[in-house]
Amino acid sequence: MATFVVLVAAILTAISTVETSGGVSSGARPARVRRQTGELRQEIPAEFTQIYQGSVFNGTEDIYRYTYMQNESSPRAIRVEVKSEGATEDYPLLFVVRQQRGILSWQVPLMIRGIYGYDKVSRTLCPMDHLQVGVKDEKETVYLEVSAASPTALNYRVNATILTDFILSTGQPRNFLVSPSQPQYYAYKMPPDLDMVVVKVSSPNSLCAVFSLQPIKCPVYDLDRNIEFVGIYQTFMKKAAITVQRSYFPNGEFYVVVVVKATDADCTGEMETIQPAYPSEEAFEMRRVKEVNVVVGPSITDSQYVTAVFVGILVFVLFYVVTFMVLFIQWIRQRNAELEGLAPRPEEQGGFQITQPASNAEAPINAQRTEPNYGATGWDRVKMPSVLDTAFTDGLSLNHITILGKKLSNNGSVSSQKEANISPNKPTTDPYTMGEQPAETKPGIPPTDQPNGPPIPPNPPPPRPAQPKSYPKPPMVHTLSDSSMEDDIDMLDDADEDKDIYRTKTFLYVADLARKDHRHLSQKYNLYSWNLLTISVFYALPVIQLVITYQKMLNTTGNEDICYYNFFCAQPAGDLTAFNNVYSNIGYIMLGVLILILVYRRDYTHQKKVDAGDRYAIDYGIPKHFGLFYAIGIALVMEGVMSGCYHVCPNYSNFQFDTSFMYIIGGLGMLKLYQTRHPDINANAYAAYASLAIVIFVAVIGVVFGTPYFWAIFTIVYVLAILALTAQVYYMGRWRLDMGIFHRMYLLIRTDCLQCSKPMYWDRFVLLLVGNIINWSLALFGAVAQPDDFASFMLAIFIINFLLYFVFYIVMKLRSGERILWVTVGLIIITLICWTLALSFFFKGVTTWEKTPAQSRLDNKDCVLMGFYDDHDIWHFMSAISMFCSFLVLLMLDDDLDYTPRDKIPVF
Repeated sequence: MATFVVLVAAILTAISTVETSGGVSSGARPARVRRQTGELRQEIPAEFTQIYQGSVFNGTEDIYRYTYMQNESSPRAIRVEVKSEGATEDYPLLFVVRQQRGILSWQVPLMIRGIYGYDKVSRTLCPMDHLQVGVKDEKETVYLEVSAASPTALNYRVNATILTDFILSTGQPRNFLVSPSQPQYYAYKMPPDLDMVVVKVSSPNSLCAVFSLQPIKCPVYDLDRNIEFVGIYQTFMKKAAITVQRSYFPNGEFYVVVVVKATDADCTGEMETIQPAYPSEEAFEMRRVKEVNVVVGPSITDSQYVTAVFVGILVFVLFYVVTFMVLFIQWIRQRNAELEGLAPRPEEQGGFQITQPASNAEAPINAQRTEPNYGATGWDRVKMPSVLDTAFTDGLSLNHITILGKKLSNNGSVSSQKEANISPNKPTTDPYTMGEQPAETKPGIPPTDQPNGPPIPPNPPPPRPAQPKSYPKPPMVHTLSDSSMEDDIDMLDDADEDKDIYRTKTFLYVADLARKDHRHLSQKYNLYSWNLLTISVFYALPVIQLVITYQKMLNTTGNEDICYYNFFCAQPAGDLTAFNNVYSNIGYIMLGVLILILVYRRDYTHQKKVDAGDRYAIDYGIPKHFGLFYAIGIALVMEGVMSGCYHVCPNYSNFQFDTSFMYIIGGLGMLKLYQTRHPDINANAYAAYASLAIVIFVAVIGVVFGTPYFWAIFTIVYVLAILALTAQVYYMGRWRLDMGIFHRMYLLIRTDCLQCSKPMYWDRFVLLLVGNIINWSLALFGAVAQPDDFASFMLAIFIINFLLYFVFYIVMKLRSGERILWVTVGLIIITLICWTLALSFFFKGVTTWEKTPAQSRLDNKDCVLMGFYDDHDIWHFMSAISMFCSFLVLLMLDDDLDYTPRDKIPVF
C-alpha cells in the first residue's frame, strides 16, 4: 500500500512539474529532483545559481547540501529563494537552513501579521565570514531542508546564490528590491579614518518600510515581526537617515536591513482593509515590492564639529562685546558731560518725527503755569491761582490750606492724603512725595555746589521762593492740626470715586494714569519676575526629567520613531541624538541674560537719580517700572531652556515645552507695551499668569482633542473674550459685568452709535476696530480650516496681536508729535530684517509631529550651515536675535520723553 502511495505521488509531481516549468524566472535550467521508490529522506548535493524543483508530502524530506570556501578578506553571503504555489496556510512547506553557528527557518506561504500570505520568499543567510575571524580558506557547508505535513505532495522551487557585493562601500549607492517576504540586508565597516557616518535610504515610491542597523551577529532580524528586536530602526516611506558613531557598534561594523511592511498603516496612521492574498496572486506580491537605494556617507569630522559649536557661541559673545563697548562709550560721553555741567538731552540726539509736539517739554511739572493742562487731572478739576496768590500775599503756609476737605499742593492742584500729611517743619526724604522739601535739595532744582546732584540740563526749571518759617493764620481759612487731618480726610475713597471721572475723559495723559504710589507699583510689577522664576523652577524640573527618560528609552530600544528629529542633519553628542537642535537654543539663554543685564543697568541708573533727587527722573517721561522687563528677560532664558529640553526628543507628547514660554513672552510683551502709558491700570502678575495658564491649557486641549466640537466652543469663547477685552481697553477698566450689562449696552448703542457722529475715544476706537476685524477673521479661519497644529495657531494669535498693538503704538507716537530716536529707528529696521529671515527659515519645516514619524521624515533636509546646523537651528539663532532686538526697541522706544512732563504725554 505504501508503495502505491509513493507511485501516485511521483506521477502527480511529474504532471505538476510540466505545468510549472514555464514559470521559472531564472535563466538557469531547472534540475528536477526525483525521489526513489520508498525513499522518505534524501540528500541532494547542490550548486549555487542552480534552480531545483521537487515535491514533498507528509513523512518525506529533501535536503540540499551547499559547500563554499570562506573568505575573511571579502565576506560573502548566501541568499536563498523558494517558491511554492500549492502550499496553504493549513499545510505549509517548511524550510530549515542549518549553518555552523545557527539555524534559520521559515514557511511558505509566509504569513505576515496572520492574514497576508506570500508564496515566494527570499532570505539572506547570516554570513559566517564575519564571525570566524582568523579562519581563512576553509570550507563551509550549508544544509537546506524542505518538508511538509500535507497528505498530498507539495511542489516547490529552490535557488541559492552567493552575494559577491554584500559589503557596502563608503559613498557608493546600492539599489535593490525588497518586499514583506523578501527582505534585504548588507554589511558595512567604517574605514579607520572615519568616526561617524550617515546611512541614508531613499525610494521612488511611498510604500511603508522599516530601515534598521544591527550589529554583526547571527541571527539577523529581517522580518516585519522581529526587525524591532535589536539595533536601531526607523519606519520610512520615501527617505530616512541614521547617523552612526563608531562607538555604537563593535569595530564600527553593522548590517543595514530593509523590509517592507505588509500595509502602510504604520507609516500613515490609517488602517487599511486589504483582503488576504492567495498563493497564486502574483499581482498582490508585486504591489508591495519597493525599490530602495542605500548609501553610506561620511559625516562631519571632529574638527568641523568643534568649529561649528565654537562659531555658534561666538556669534552671541559678539553681542556682549558690542553691547559693552556701546555702554562704555555712552558712559564716557555722560561723564564728560557731567564734568562740563551739561547732560545730553534726547533733543540733541535727533530722531524720526512727522509732526511737532503741541507743548513745550522744557517746563517742569511743578513750575508755575499761566494755563491749565486740560488733559491732566491735577489741572482741569480745580483752578486755584487766586487762592494761592492770597495765601502767599497774606503769608499763609501751603501746609495749612485746606479746600473742600483736601490740601493743595505747591502747584495749585488738589493733593492726595500722602501729599497733605507733611509736617510744615520736617522735610520729607521720599523723592516721590510731592510735598515741600528744603530748597537746597529740592528735586528739579539741583544747586551747583551739590556734589551728588544730577547735572543741570539746559534751561533748568526756575526755583520757587523758599518757604517762610511762620505765617499768621487768616480767619477765613480753617486750620487743621496734623493729627486731625488724617481723621477728616479719606483719600482712598475719594480716589476710588474719581476713577470714573478722570479715566473716562476724552483726552488722557500719562499723569492721569500715574497717580498711584511709585513704590507700590514697582513692588506690584516686580512680582512678575519673582512669580515667573517660581513657575520656571517647578515647570522645568519635571520637564528635564521627562526628556531624559525619553532619550534613554530611545537609546535602549533603538526605536527612533519615538522622537521627531531631522535625521538628515542630526549631530549626536554623548547620549543626545540631535545635539545641534539642542545647542542652537543657546542664543535665547545668552541674549536673555544680556537683556537682564541691560535692564538692571537702567534700573540701577534710574534709582540712583531718584535717590539723588533728580526731578526729571521722578516726574518726567514715562514712569520707570522694570519688573516686566526682568520677567521678559527671564522668559527668554527659559524659552531657551525649555526649547532645548523639547529638542532632546521632540514629539507629540511634549510639544508644549517648546511653546509655553513663547506664549508668556508674547503676553508679557503686550502687557509691557500697555503698561508704558497705563501704569495704574495694568494687570497684576497673578491675573496675567493665570490667563496665560488658561491659554496653555486650551492649546493642549486643542492638540489632543481637536474635534469640530472643540473648534465650535473655542470660536465662541474666543469671540466673547475679544469683546470683553475690547470693553476693558476702551473704557480703561471702568465697566462692570453684571445683570445690568445689557441695559448699558442698549444705552451705549442708542447714545454713542446712533446719535453721535464719532466715537468718544477715537484713537482707541480705531485700534480696537482693526483688532476686532483681525481677531474675528482668525476665529473664522480656525473654525473653517481647523488646522492640525493648534499650538502654532494660538501662538500666531499672540504674535499678530502684539504686532498690531506695536504698530498702533508707533503710529500714535508719531501722530502725537513725539520722536523716535535714530538709534531706535535703526533697531526697528534691524528687527524687521531679522524677523523676516527668521520666519523664512521657520516655514522651511524639517519635521512635524502632527504626522506620523515616517511622514515627518519626508520633510527632513540636509544641513545648510557648516555641515552642522539645519534650517530649524538657524530659526533658533535668528529668532533669538529678533526677540533680543524687539525687547531693546521696547526698552528704548520712549527715551525721547525723558524730559517731557507727564501731563504733556498723551495716553493711547
